[in-house]
Amino acid sequence: MSQPVLTMEGISKEFPGVKALSDVNFELYPGEVHALMGENGAGKSTLMKVLSGVYEPTAGTIRLKGQEVAFGNPLEAQRQGVSIIHQEFNLFTNLSAAENIYIDRPEMVGRFGRIQWSKMYEEAQQLVDSIGGSGIDVRQEVRHLGVHSQQVVEIAKALSFRADVLIMDEPSAALPENEVKKMFDVVKRLRDQGVAIVYVSHRMKEIFEIADKVTVLRDGAWIDTRPIGEVTEQQLIYMMVGKEVSKLYPDRDHKPGGEVMLEVQSLSLDATHEVSFQLHKGEILGLFGIPGSGTHTIAERLFGLKGGAGDIIVGGMPAVIRNPGDAKARRIAYVPPDRHRQGIIKPMSIRQNLSLPILPRLSKGVVIDESRVREMSSEYMESLRIKAPNDRQSVDYLSGGNQQKVVIGKWLATHPDILILEEPTRGVDVGAKAEIYAIINRLAQEGLSILLISSEMPEVIGLSDRILVLHKGEIVHEFAHGEADQEQLLQRASHPLTEGGRL
Repeated sequence: MSQPVLTMEGISKEFPGVKALSDVNFELYPGEVHALMGENGAGKSTLMKVLSGVYEPTAGTIRLKGQEVAFGNPLEAQRQGVSIIHQEFNLFTNLSAAENIYIDRPEMVGRFGRIQWSKMYEEAQQLVDSIGGSGIDVRQEVRHLGVHSQQVVEIAKALSFRADVLIMDEPSAALPENEVKKMFDVVKRLRDQGVAIVYVSHRMKEIFEIADKVTVLRDGAWIDTRPIGEVTEQQLIYMMVGKEVSKLYPDRDHKPGGEVMLEVQSLSLDATHEVSFQLHKGEILGLFGIPGSGTHTIAERLFGLKGGAGDIIVGGMPAVIRNPGDAKARRIAYVPPDRHRQGIIKPMSIRQNLSLPILPRLSKGVVIDESRVREMSSEYMESLRIKAPNDRQSVDYLSGGNQQKVVIGKWLATHPDILILEEPTRGVDVGAKAEIYAIINRLAQEGLSILLISSEMPEVIGLSDRILVLHKGEIVHEFAHGEADQEQLLQRASHPLTEGGRL
């Protein structure tokens, strides 16, 4: 075996009152995809920030190609061959792909301070082509590129620094299911070129498909490193959470009642497409489709975030929903797909976030009744098992799973009859996923009607009583619980049935 391109020995990192990393070791070899796994708060991000120059370690050493290094900032790390691609793309959408790749790079500036445009376009195109992006025109503005193409530009930008080590942080989080394979092709191509890749992900299926080796962290400490062929999914889960999570998806041991809680008739999604369906009491109805299918628009229409034609009938009564206030009045709640931008207010406490949608109910006149706020907050922290020292803790310091529970809790506090869940476990580790799935199942058993919108096929299949598949704004197929597998779901979402029932 070749010598490691990267060695991290005895890495510790302390913040005031918190030891985020404790004596962690990590090795990475050329041409290797090394998965880094652990629950939220396990120390993965901190370790990668130490490696990429964001944090200085409290203790420990880093060796790159055999030489001890210390990075003062991310630019120093890039210049020495360590680049990171963040979960959220860091691109200027009004600039071309080439400009994004070589922005603020002296080698592209010629005599008299003039940018060498021909050289920039030529080298950017060669770089993009080399990693499988031959369909991308690097002269095109990034805002006109699809999500996968933007990711290729991010990777090309990282490689333009002659990266020996590439850190990919949740690289599939922004990608629809049908684009993930393309991303894997890029990763494999980079591996074949000798690039060493740290692949940070919560998604088990991806780890077993793309990784050569896996390292698990828990509570800031190294737990184990194994070749991927020598570990099972259950063993990985045990290493991550320290206990058995025997069954991720709870048994659906009740049948939804016959009462129709929500009916939509000819609900317009755009100028030419409309949908009709029913949601029953205590039912988990899954909606699945690739981006652009209309699933997100359905959520926006039902919660009053977007207008349009069609009839919405709630509890047997026609409902006019022009804004979220109308939706709340009809006892409809919505957990949005991006908790950071749409779900929580980070500087505020758990208590404040939980109480926001129901402040009038917790007030006496214009004065907030703090005792009622504390009582409500305590109730949801306990029932949802939100882990924090107390409800005055800022949500900014919670793990992703606990932040998501706060978002769910604040909408449950409105006492809805209908709950729309869109991407309920995005960016959440496997332990928290199991807890959230149990919460969803319990809510349905208690009679709450749930509309589940998710891009994770196992999630839709594992939780739903029925699944409606959308393609370009139309419902093209319905599966009963247990009928669908992932291949069938993706086929229907990508290619609706043609005449004669053939794909």
